[in-house]
Amino acid sequence: MKKLFFIIIFLVVSCSDDKYRCGTIDQKYEKNGEYFFALILSESNGGSNGENGRVYGDVSVDKSVYLIKKIGDDYCVEE
Repeated sequence: MKKLFFIIIFLVVSCSDDKYRCGTIDQKYEKNGEYFFALILSESNGGSNGENGRVYGDVSVDKSVYLIKKIGDDYCVEE
């Protein structure tokens, strides 16, 4: 029962943070006819909370979005 409680708390806390819904396009790539952006979701310069480096996430996009957006642009994932 305690495990279930902690899992639910973890999911609620991790899913409610808005900073992971948008990011900066670091790379663009195509794989098996699908188009993807590698987004930088978070950057840390060795802050006081122990985080180091970038947090990346890959997101699948339509070809039209892939062609319009450039590396360095901001992109938000639609939910």
